[in-house]
Amino acid sequence: MKAELPPHGKCSYSVEGNIVTIHAIGPWNLEFFKKMHYELGQILLHEVDFHNFAILLILKGDSLAAKDGLDYHLNLVRSGPTKALAIHSTLSDAPQITQSIFQNVYNQAGLKNRTFDSTEEAKTWLKAQLK
Repeated sequence: MKAELPPHGKCSYSVEGNIVTIHAIGPWNLEFFKKMHYELGQILLHEVDFHNFAILLILKGDSLAAKDGLDYHLNLVRSGPTKALAIHSTLSDAPQITQSIFQNVYNQAGLKNRTFDSTEEAKTWLKAQLK
């Protein structure tokens, strides 16, 4: 039996219209992704239009993730209703690597995504992706 570890990484959320902003500080393990998806699910059910929302993901710090965590994340994103996701990784310790890792996950999931150096540009693009 595999021992459950405490979540590594921190996450906070804000909602503006139908855009959920996730501020995530790494590194992240599988338990982080489980906790994050649970918390995000509560927001999606109660604070946005579940069929018409987008996500702004702001990655900070040591933005690397364990493989099992990324696999878990990919499976949930693949089946989720998110219309589009914008990645802002300039606050990450390794922005290009972080951007590449997460873009790969979202591309595999078939989720429309783009990277931005500006959160305002990201929000403008996300709003254009919503109905």
